[in-house]
Amino acid sequence: MSTGPYFSASELASLRISGIPASKGKIIARAEREGWVFVEETGRGGTRRKYMLPPNLQGALATRVARDALPVATESAKPLRSPLPLNDRQKVAQAARKGVLVALDRLMQVSGISREAAMITLLTQAKLGQLDAQLEPMLRSARDERGRKGDGFPSVRTLKRWLAQEKSGDLAPKIVQADYDVPAWAKVFLAFYQLPQKPSVELAYREFEKAYRMRAHAWPFPTIHQVRRFLGKLGKVSREVGRMGPRELKNIRPFIRRTFDQLQPNDVWSADGHTFDAEVQHPMHGRPFRPEITTIIDIATRMAVGFSVGLAESSLAVLEAISHAAMNRGAPAIFYVDNGSGYDNQLLKREGTGLKGLLGFEVTHSLPYNSQAKGVIERSHQTIWIQGAKLLPSFIGASMDREAKLAQFKVTRKAIKHGGALPLMSWDSFVQFCTERVDEYNNKPHRSLPQIADPVTGKRRHMSPLEAYESHRATGWEPLQLTDTEAQNVFRPRVERTVSRGEIALFNNRYFSGLLEEFHGEQVHVAFDIHDAQRVWVHHMDGRFICTAEFGANERHYMPMSFVEQAREKRADARLKRLDVHREEIEAERRGAPALSVETPDVLTIPGFGQIARAALDARVVDVQAVDVTPEPQPAIAAPTATVIEMPQTEDQRYARWQSIDQLIFNGGTPDAEALKFHELYAGSKEFAARKRRDEEAGELQLAGHR
Repeated sequence: MSTGPYFSASELASLRISGIPASKGKIIARAEREGWVFVEETGRGGTRRKYMLPPNLQGALATRVARDALPVATESAKPLRSPLPLNDRQKVAQAARKGVLVALDRLMQVSGISREAAMITLLTQAKLGQLDAQLEPMLRSARDERGRKGDGFPSVRTLKRWLAQEKSGDLAPKIVQADYDVPAWAKVFLAFYQLPQKPSVELAYREFEKAYRMRAHAWPFPTIHQVRRFLGKLGKVSREVGRMGPRELKNIRPFIRRTFDQLQPNDVWSADGHTFDAEVQHPMHGRPFRPEITTIIDIATRMAVGFSVGLAESSLAVLEAISHAAMNRGAPAIFYVDNGSGYDNQLLKREGTGLKGLLGFEVTHSLPYNSQAKGVIERSHQTIWIQGAKLLPSFIGASMDREAKLAQFKVTRKAIKHGGALPLMSWDSFVQFCTERVDEYNNKPHRSLPQIADPVTGKRRHMSPLEAYESHRATGWEPLQLTDTEAQNVFRPRVERTVSRGEIALFNNRYFSGLLEEFHGEQVHVAFDIHDAQRVWVHHMDGRFICTAEFGANERHYMPMSFVEQAREKRADARLKRLDVHREEIEAERRGAPALSVETPDVLTIPGFGQIARAALDARVVDVQAVDVTPEPQPAIAAPTATVIEMPQTEDQRYARWQSIDQLIFNGGTPDAEALKFHELYAGSKEFAARKRRDEEAGELQLAGHR
């Protein structure tokens, strides 16, 4: 063998490298075909070429050389066992075969017969049922199930094979190993199977067969049974790629389980909104609706530290939930939420004025569509609100019986239409119900918390969130509570505004204070109460308090509207607009109006000729004689005399009239003003264009030559 990087064709053939032909001639042909690098050496036999393997074969060469470097096993050494571990069936059969061979040795020693005679004797006794109760099932278990059925016992030849296998150290029966080579047609078929529509194997195979059965390809066309066997060898995730989106695949892929052992209370809060799965009475009009509940969970203790109940998920609902939590349990260090509008807004995150800066916590957002990362808050919805909604007769969740849901719906809507008491929980009762649900959750053992001995029963159980919270306080931890003054300053949202002549404009209201006179044109921080629009609190940009500005007279509204009231008005306007769209759609369906209509003004004004009513374009009207123009003086402001153009009644009449006027113009005649205007207007109509196109296609347009 050459010591350099170049090898002759005979040397390469002797190495038996994977991926390289085993004959000298085929190696030379491949080297010339693929353009291998070579050098020519002159020896006793003449000149010969030595080749350098291309990069894609260097790895196979290294593997071959490393294998030659391993020590050679002696003849007496036992062969290596299969790297695959034995299954239970193989283990049982291996132990049974060892027991059978031991029984043969004992029979030979007791009876003084040869090994083959002992084998025949043992099998004969087994067939006659003369073996003991232990040896017979051992003999049946030792048999390889892949062989002939027969009487369930091995043959003499099989016993001899077991004896030879014992000497080699491998008595376990072989098992059929699945062929995991990917067939050449697999990628083509998967293009029909791995679709988001999730077609069945039969449907995907039919489409695959239609597309490729009669086409030329380098692989034999598979049967549907081969396709099924191939799919059975694929892993669950690999098989569902394409049939399931990335977000759905996350439900079957490995995940990271987060621990919270090192966290203390208020280190991380997680919040999310949930639409309640039962109807209650609206606090404004009393009609059925589903409220939006925002809950905040402390990750370390799993405690529901705060919640808010609102009409919809918004920044105000989040603000109220944080206010409720911070007043009772202190301020968090990290606020872990999704990317919803309620958590990504200026009231929460604006630098200097947002609640984030005022309380001093960080806002961290989860990845989009990554609810697994917020499993704590998602699971609390199940325990607190979904189970709570099932306690009410107005529950309308997916698990509700459809017939019962429909019956409840009919009762409530009938009460709305004809009057009467609604069988729904009132708003005040619902708020109290929510408070009780949160208290029950905080006092109930939570399986993710450590176990303790129950002080009453003495049995081991998990801590409740409240007990976990108090256990941290027992070790010396205390929440940072806000004073009443701090709470008032913090939970009044702040925005930046510019002072203009002592006034501040905020939410369509204007607030005035004489103390703002020297701040004209400057930026200030304006704090407001979301429930009271009578006054605002003005602060310098560095946080110093300036004054209180009162609601003034230069307002757009006669009465001040709070931020909450304005939000309610906007929501009501949006709902009315949606109703108007549905009403117009229903009216259009009733009238049978065309899907697309050309809107024209009610009156068409033609300079120099007067006005034409739109109805005159669709129906026959009386032609009003035009007033002759005389040189007599006219008043300074005179109403023009309208000339109504007579429109023929049918399409054929209109088209015939246009043709006659057009022929008159072509012959050098001069039509009157009304006819000339009709000729001009009708030539621009869609009806004329369609008629002209039909005549051209039929070869009947008589005036096409001079147009």
